Amino acid sequence: MATVTETTTIRKAPRAYRAILDETTGTLTQVDGVLYFFTDEGEIVNVEPEHLNFLMTLGEVGLSETQALLDTMHGGPAAIACSRLQEVA
Repeated sequence: MATVTETTTIRKAPRAYRAILDETTGTLTQVDGVLYFFTDEGEIVNVEPEHLNFLMTLGEVGLSETQALLDTMHGGPAAIACSRLQEVA
């Protein structure tokens, strides 16, 4: 009887783009199918279909800036570190 190895699914890293929304500069990314616009002042805007006429996407930002944006969205580095499950070795 042959043994079939279990394959792991490969998850693509989220991408982020520099963008301008209503004359406000920031970064645009998609998380779980929802578009988010992070302004340079720190505000997070959920992009709705009526915003798309006023959205200009520029170039892609690096992976490290994308991860920093996702950390900010989840409460920052301190909140993420404190909410992890603490396992005993």
